[in-house]
Amino acid sequence: MNCLLSAGMRALTVLLYVFLLAPLAMVVIVSFNGGPVPSFPPTDLSLRWYGEALASDNFMGGLVTSLWLAAAATLVVLPVGVAAAFAIARGRWPGRTLVESLFLSPLIVPGIVIGIAVLVAMAGLGIGNAPLRLLLGHALIVLPYTLRTVLATLARMDPTLEEAGMVFGASRWQVLRHILLPQLRGAIAAGAILSFILSFDDVSVSLFLGSAQHTTLPIAIMSYMQYNFDPSIAAISAMLILATLAIALGVERVFGLKKILGS
Repeated sequence: MNCLLSAGMRALTVLLYVFLLAPLAMVVIVSFNGGPVPSFPPTDLSLRWYGEALASDNFMGGLVTSLWLAAAATLVVLPVGVAAAFAIARGRWPGRTLVESLFLSPLIVPGIVIGIAVLVAMAGLGIGNAPLRLLLGHALIVLPYTLRTVLATLARMDPTLEEAGMVFGASRWQVLRHILLPQLRGAIAAGAILSFILSFDDVSVSLFLGSAQHTTLPIAIMSYMQYNFDPSIAAISAMLILATLAIALGVERVFGLKKILGS
Protein backbone atom coordinates (compact mmCIF):
# COMPACT_ATOMS: atom_id res chain seq x y z
CA MET A 1 0.00 0.00 0.00
CA ASN A 2 2.80 2.41 0.92
CA CYS A 3 4.64 1.56 -2.30
CA LEU A 4 1.53 2.32 -4.38
CA LEU A 5 1.01 5.60 -2.55
CA SER A 6 4.65 6.60 -3.04
CA ALA A 7 4.49 5.69 -6.74
CA GLY A 8 1.28 7.67 -7.14
CA MET A 9 2.82 10.73 -5.49
CA ARG A 10 5.87 10.51 -7.74
CA ALA A 11 3.67 10.21 -10.81
CA LEU A 12 1.59 13.20 -9.68
CA THR A 13 4.76 15.23 -9.12
CA VAL A 14 6.04 14.37 -12.60
CA LEU A 15 2.69 15.34 -14.16
CA LEU A 16 2.73 18.63 -12.28
CA TYR A 17 6.24 19.45 -13.52
CA VAL A 18 5.21 18.56 -17.08
CA PHE A 19 2.13 20.77 -16.78
CA LEU A 20 4.23 23.71 -15.57
CA LEU A 21 7.23 23.33 -17.88
CA ALA A 22 5.66 22.06 -21.12
CA PRO A 23 4.37 25.50 -22.23
CA LEU A 24 7.81 27.04 -21.65
CA ALA A 25 9.49 24.26 -23.59
CA MET A 26 7.03 24.68 -26.47
CA VAL A 27 7.75 28.43 -26.64
CA VAL A 28 11.49 27.77 -26.87
CA ILE A 29 10.99 25.12 -29.58
CA VAL A 30 8.64 27.32 -31.63
CA SER A 31 11.19 30.17 -31.48
CA PHE A 32 13.48 28.17 -33.80
CA ASN A 33 10.95 28.18 -36.63
CA GLY A 34 12.33 29.27 -39.97
CA GLY A 35 8.97 29.99 -41.56
CA PRO A 36 6.81 33.10 -41.25
CA VAL A 37 4.16 31.41 -39.09
CA PRO A 38 4.70 29.70 -35.70
CA SER A 39 4.34 25.94 -35.95
CA PHE A 40 4.92 23.07 -33.57
CA PRO A 41 7.01 21.13 -34.23
CA PRO A 42 9.02 23.51 -36.46
CA THR A 43 9.09 22.63 -40.14
CA ASP A 44 12.66 23.91 -40.38
CA LEU A 45 15.13 25.22 -37.84
CA SER A 46 16.52 28.73 -37.95
CA LEU A 47 17.70 31.59 -35.71
CA ARG A 48 16.05 34.11 -38.05
CA TRP A 49 13.44 35.29 -35.56
CA TYR A 50 15.99 35.86 -32.81
CA GLY A 51 17.67 38.34 -35.13
CA GLU A 52 14.31 39.92 -35.93
CA ALA A 53 13.48 40.29 -32.24
CA LEU A 54 16.90 41.78 -31.38
CA ALA A 55 16.63 44.19 -34.31
CA SER A 56 13.16 45.40 -33.30
CA ASP A 57 13.21 48.92 -31.88
CA ASN A 58 9.93 48.24 -30.05
CA PHE A 59 11.27 45.19 -28.23
CA MET A 60 14.68 46.62 -27.44
CA GLY A 61 13.25 49.96 -26.34
CA GLY A 62 10.73 48.16 -24.14
CA LEU A 63 13.50 45.99 -22.69
CA VAL A 64 15.59 49.03 -21.74
CA THR A 65 12.55 50.71 -20.17
CA SER A 66 11.60 47.58 -18.22
CA LEU A 67 15.15 47.07 -16.93
CA TRP A 68 15.72 50.59 -15.65
CA LEU A 69 12.18 50.80 -14.30
CA ALA A 70 12.44 47.52 -12.37
CA ALA A 71 15.88 48.44 -10.99
CA ALA A 72 14.79 51.96 -10.00
CA ALA A 73 11.55 50.79 -8.38
CA THR A 74 13.46 48.16 -6.41
CA LEU A 75 16.04 50.69 -5.19
CA VAL A 76 13.27 53.09 -4.16
CA VAL A 77 11.20 50.58 -2.19
CA LEU A 78 14.02 48.78 -0.36
CA PRO A 79 14.84 51.53 2.17
CA VAL A 80 11.17 52.50 2.47
CA GLY A 81 10.05 48.91 3.00
CA VAL A 82 12.78 48.11 5.52
CA ALA A 83 12.14 51.30 7.51
CA ALA A 84 8.37 50.71 7.49
CA ALA A 85 8.88 47.11 8.61
CA PHE A 86 10.99 48.25 11.56
CA ALA A 87 8.41 50.86 12.53
CA ILE A 88 5.55 48.35 12.37
CA ALA A 89 7.35 45.42 14.01
CA ARG A 90 9.22 47.29 16.74
CA GLY A 91 7.03 50.35 17.24
CA ARG A 92 4.45 50.73 19.98
CA TRP A 93 2.13 53.35 18.55
CA PRO A 94 -1.61 53.31 17.81
CA GLY A 95 -2.74 52.55 14.28
CA ARG A 96 0.12 50.19 13.38
CA THR A 97 -2.29 47.55 12.09
CA LEU A 98 -4.08 50.09 9.91
CA VAL A 99 -0.82 51.39 8.47
CA GLU A 100 0.38 47.84 7.76
CA SER A 101 -2.91 47.07 5.99
CA LEU A 102 -2.55 50.21 3.86
CA PHE A 103 1.00 49.26 2.87
CA LEU A 104 -0.09 45.72 1.96
CA SER A 105 -3.31 46.72 0.18
CA PRO A 106 -1.75 46.53 -3.34
CA LEU A 107 -1.53 42.77 -2.81
CA ILE A 108 -5.33 42.38 -2.79
CA VAL A 109 -6.52 45.29 -4.95
CA PRO A 110 -6.80 44.30 -8.66
CA GLY A 111 -3.95 45.64 -10.76
CA ILE A 112 -6.23 47.41 -13.23
CA VAL A 113 -7.86 49.30 -10.35
CA ILE A 114 -4.44 50.37 -9.08
CA GLY A 115 -3.44 51.50 -12.57
CA ILE A 116 -6.54 53.64 -13.00
CA ALA A 117 -6.29 55.05 -9.46
CA VAL A 118 -2.62 56.00 -9.90
CA LEU A 119 -3.35 57.58 -13.29
CA VAL A 120 -6.17 59.69 -11.84
CA ALA A 121 -4.02 60.70 -8.85
CA MET A 122 -1.07 61.65 -11.07
CA ALA A 123 -3.35 63.69 -13.34
CA GLY A 124 -4.77 65.47 -10.30
CA LEU A 125 -1.26 66.33 -9.12
CA GLY A 126 -0.28 67.52 -12.58
CA ILE A 127 2.39 64.83 -13.05
CA GLY A 128 2.56 64.26 -16.79
CA ASN A 129 6.10 62.86 -16.96
CA ALA A 130 5.68 59.24 -18.08
CA PRO A 131 8.94 57.84 -16.58
CA LEU A 132 8.13 59.43 -13.22
CA ARG A 133 4.57 58.12 -13.32
CA LEU A 134 5.81 54.62 -14.15
CA LEU A 135 8.38 54.73 -11.37
CA LEU A 136 5.87 55.85 -8.74
CA GLY A 137 3.28 53.33 -9.91
CA HIS A 138 5.73 50.42 -9.92
CA ALA A 139 7.14 51.41 -6.53
CA LEU A 140 3.60 51.30 -5.15
CA ILE A 141 2.85 47.77 -6.40
CA VAL A 142 6.19 46.19 -5.36
CA LEU A 143 6.55 47.84 -1.94
CA PRO A 144 4.37 45.21 -0.16
CA TYR A 145 6.76 42.40 -1.13
CA THR A 146 9.79 43.99 0.53
CA LEU A 147 7.70 44.97 3.54
CA ARG A 148 6.19 41.49 3.90
CA THR A 149 9.49 39.59 3.68
CA VAL A 150 11.23 41.87 6.19
CA LEU A 151 8.25 41.80 8.57
CA ALA A 152 8.19 38.00 8.48
CA THR A 153 11.88 37.83 9.40
CA LEU A 154 11.60 40.46 12.14
CA ALA A 155 8.71 38.53 13.69
CA ARG A 156 10.97 35.45 14.05
CA MET A 157 14.01 37.31 15.37
CA ASP A 158 14.81 37.18 19.07
CA PRO A 159 14.42 40.74 20.47
CA THR A 160 16.73 39.90 23.36
CA LEU A 161 19.68 40.11 20.93
CA GLU A 162 18.93 43.79 20.39
CA GLU A 163 18.47 44.35 24.11
CA ALA A 164 21.75 42.60 24.87
CA GLY A 165 23.60 44.80 22.39
CA MET A 166 22.19 47.97 23.95
CA VAL A 167 22.96 46.70 27.47
CA PHE A 168 26.61 46.34 26.47
CA GLY A 169 26.72 49.94 25.27
CA ALA A 170 25.87 49.67 21.58
CA SER A 171 23.94 52.56 20.08
CA ARG A 172 20.76 52.02 18.08
CA TRP A 173 22.70 52.53 14.86
CA GLN A 174 25.28 49.91 15.93
CA VAL A 175 22.53 47.47 16.86
CA LEU A 176 20.92 48.03 13.47
CA ARG A 177 24.18 47.71 11.57
CA HIS A 178 25.82 44.80 13.40
CA ILE A 179 22.88 42.77 14.75
CA LEU A 180 19.71 43.38 12.75
CA LEU A 181 20.86 43.98 9.18
CA PRO A 182 23.08 40.86 9.00
CA GLN A 183 20.06 38.76 9.97
CA LEU A 184 17.86 40.59 7.46
CA ARG A 185 20.12 40.23 4.43
CA GLY A 186 18.23 37.21 3.14
CA ALA A 187 14.84 38.88 3.55
CA ILE A 188 16.04 42.08 1.88
CA ALA A 189 17.53 40.08 -1.00
CA ALA A 190 14.29 38.12 -1.40
CA GLY A 191 12.26 41.34 -1.39
CA ALA A 192 14.57 42.88 -3.98
CA ILE A 193 14.35 39.86 -6.27
CA LEU A 194 10.56 39.70 -6.02
CA SER A 195 10.24 43.45 -6.54
CA PHE A 196 12.46 43.41 -9.64
CA ILE A 197 10.67 40.45 -11.23
CA LEU A 198 7.16 41.74 -10.52
CA SER A 199 7.99 45.23 -11.76
CA PHE A 200 9.58 43.85 -14.92
CA ASP A 201 6.55 41.63 -15.56
CA ASP A 202 3.83 44.19 -14.79
CA VAL A 203 1.20 44.96 -17.43
CA SER A 204 -1.85 46.50 -15.76
CA VAL A 205 -0.15 49.51 -14.16
CA SER A 206 2.26 50.09 -17.06
CA LEU A 207 -0.65 50.04 -19.50
CA PHE A 208 -2.15 53.16 -17.91
CA LEU A 209 0.98 55.07 -16.89
CA GLY A 210 3.25 54.59 -19.90
CA SER A 211 3.35 56.52 -23.14
CA ALA A 212 4.20 55.88 -26.78
CA GLN A 213 7.83 56.82 -26.08
CA HIS A 214 8.07 54.94 -22.78
CA THR A 215 6.66 51.43 -23.18
CA THR A 216 7.71 48.42 -21.13
CA LEU A 217 8.60 45.11 -22.76
CA PRO A 218 5.39 43.25 -21.71
CA ILE A 219 3.29 46.08 -23.20
CA ALA A 220 5.42 46.08 -26.37
CA ILE A 221 4.91 42.32 -26.75
CA MET A 222 1.16 42.60 -26.15
CA SER A 223 0.82 45.45 -28.65
CA TYR A 224 2.85 43.56 -31.25
CA MET A 225 0.66 40.48 -30.92
CA GLN A 226 -2.47 42.51 -31.70
CA TYR A 227 -1.35 43.07 -35.28
CA ASN A 228 1.34 40.44 -35.91
CA PHE A 229 1.66 36.71 -35.35
CA ASP A 230 5.12 35.43 -36.11
CA PRO A 231 7.83 33.50 -34.23
CA SER A 232 9.60 36.69 -33.10
CA ILE A 233 7.23 36.70 -30.12
CA ALA A 234 8.39 33.20 -29.25
CA ALA A 235 12.01 34.27 -29.75
CA ILE A 236 11.86 37.24 -27.36
CA SER A 237 9.94 35.06 -24.87
CA ALA A 238 12.55 32.32 -25.12
CA MET A 239 15.32 34.84 -24.44
CA LEU A 240 13.45 36.05 -21.35
CA ILE A 241 13.01 32.45 -20.15
CA LEU A 242 16.72 31.73 -20.58
CA ALA A 243 17.71 35.01 -18.91
CA THR A 244 15.46 34.22 -15.95
CA LEU A 245 16.98 30.75 -15.68
CA ALA A 246 20.49 32.22 -15.78
CA ILE A 247 19.61 34.71 -13.03
CA ALA A 248 18.11 31.94 -10.90
CA LEU A 249 21.21 29.78 -11.32
CA GLY A 250 23.46 32.74 -10.49
CA VAL A 251 21.49 33.57 -7.34
CA GLU A 252 21.56 29.90 -6.33
CA ARG A 253 25.33 29.76 -6.80
CA VAL A 254 26.06 32.99 -4.92
CA PHE A 255 23.38 33.07 -2.21
CA GLY A 256 21.32 29.89 -2.40
CA LEU A 257 17.67 30.19 -3.40
CA LYS A 258 16.43 28.16 -0.47
CA LYS A 259 18.33 30.36 1.96
CA ILE A 260 16.99 33.56 0.41
CA LEU A 261 13.38 32.54 -0.17
CA GLY A 262 13.29 30.58 3.04
CA SER A 263 14.16 33.70 5.00
